[in-house]
Amino acid sequence: MAPGSSGVPLYAFRSAVLRGPADCRALSHPQHVTAIIGSIGPMTAQAHQARHASLWQEDAVSQDFPALEGDRSFDVAVVGGGITGMTTALLLAREGRSVCLIDQNKVGTGTTGYTTGKVTSQHHLTYARITKTHGHDGARVYAQAMEAAKEQVAGFVDEGIDCDFRRRSSIIYATNSGERKQLEEETKAAQQAGLPAFFDESVALPFRTRGGMRFDNQAEFHAGRYMDGLTRLATEAGVEIFENTRGTDVDESGGGCVVHTPNGLIRADHVVVATLMPFLDRSLMFARAYASRSYVVTARIHNPLPDASFMAAGAPQYSIRSVPHDGGELLMVLGESHSTGSPKAQPERYDKLGDFVNRHWNVESFEHRWSSQDYMPDDHVPYIGPVNARSSRVFVATGFKKWGLTAGTLAGMLLTDAISGRPNPWADLFTTTRVKALAAAPKFLTANTRVAVRMVGDRVLSLKQPDITELQPGEGGIVNSCGKKVAGYRDEAGNLHAVSSTCTHLGCQVAWNGAERTWDCPCHASRFTVDGEVLNGPATRTLPPRRTP
Repeated sequence: MAPGSSGVPLYAFRSAVLRGPADCRALSHPQHVTAIIGSIGPMTAQAHQARHASLWQEDAVSQDFPALEGDRSFDVAVVGGGITGMTTALLLAREGRSVCLIDQNKVGTGTTGYTTGKVTSQHHLTYARITKTHGHDGARVYAQAMEAAKEQVAGFVDEGIDCDFRRRSSIIYATNSGERKQLEEETKAAQQAGLPAFFDESVALPFRTRGGMRFDNQAEFHAGRYMDGLTRLATEAGVEIFENTRGTDVDESGGGCVVHTPNGLIRADHVVVATLMPFLDRSLMFARAYASRSYVVTARIHNPLPDASFMAAGAPQYSIRSVPHDGGELLMVLGESHSTGSPKAQPERYDKLGDFVNRHWNVESFEHRWSSQDYMPDDHVPYIGPVNARSSRVFVATGFKKWGLTAGTLAGMLLTDAISGRPNPWADLFTTTRVKALAAAPKFLTANTRVAVRMVGDRVLSLKQPDITELQPGEGGIVNSCGKKVAGYRDEAGNLHAVSSTCTHLGCQVAWNGAERTWDCPCHASRFTVDGEVLNGPATRTLPPRRTP
């Protein structure tokens, strides 16, 4: 198949084979041509040809639950059916409380269903940063809490959850001297925090590294099957689960809380909002954490598979592991991150991941591709606690910085203690009411300045749009339809779809995500389908439909 023909983009061939003057000179020798082409695998193995589906969702065998019908009352209502919400519901139910859990779609199919399945206290370059923002005691508390959460996951698995759980080492690797120096500092900070960290000169990857920071006795699992098992434990403990039930608001008073849904009201003594970003604006969480999207591919390869999980210390920040699948093992790689709503959200992100995999492994085929989203807290520590300083009954958790399997489990542990009135030695570090103004200032100012620019600039710079009829199949954009600015999309069958271009959260203009074919808000990362349905909050209302020709 010739470069540039169907299935093999010309840019992919160029980026994989022609890497600069040295490679151009090497092409004069036939054996070098063979070596280079052999190193990128079969030319038909392209990441964009993989199934657009999460491996965890494909392999999970989950139970269906009914939607809420009418008004109900419970001791605790949990909103959000990912690892945070389900862990919280399970732990509270085991303390004898009546608990319900609602999810806008199906439990386990949100962010938890799109992770890389790593269960670890090694959260990239975390401990040196937390030492600077929260001191040595803060780093030590973070380490203890995340190790405890990891072992809580292992404890649930021991109760009979079949999810390919296995202990693995976790390694952050350096590719140059600057990254090595960072990792040496991070290793020292992690050791001072009491973690099993050491610097390993030998990193078993098929490309040159400058050593890495290693944590032993970490873990990984099948995220979908773990959620299935956790859901089973929760229902056995008495949790009532309602799917296809969206929480839209929560009223709080001295006597209790009311969760509003389109299906009915839920009255409860306490409420936990365990959505990716709390939809309750009074928390102000949307201004204290910024969203980032990442992309994942899996591949069937001929080389030996990694026997640990790996992550690059610097850019490009690739995350690498192997994963059991269909009687064998696949290579899984995550990377190509960018801010939600960025114009970088294009299908080429998958091909860039595929290019990295093809350079270093002999690829038989790419099997899956998907993307995920999480929020990065402004001072490097997740927010877990009351919705604000005046609240004693409503709790939230967010800002897991792409380590939600341990951080979400920890949130369940902390919130269970808070609702039960028990002191917890880790709670103060993670509380939502903390103030770290100096530590948080750079991220806070950068993220919120970008929001201000988008809220004003989108209105000024997009006064004239192309007509919706100019869209090609599979293409979306901010266009003109019947004299109005709209978010327009033409599907593969040629049908036009148009919705309001204004996010229903705080009024930013949405942006087209070509990689996932969604409308994403660049301000606070709400996401919508092409027909305006909410995929991710903090928005709770759909984008209204607009006329098409």
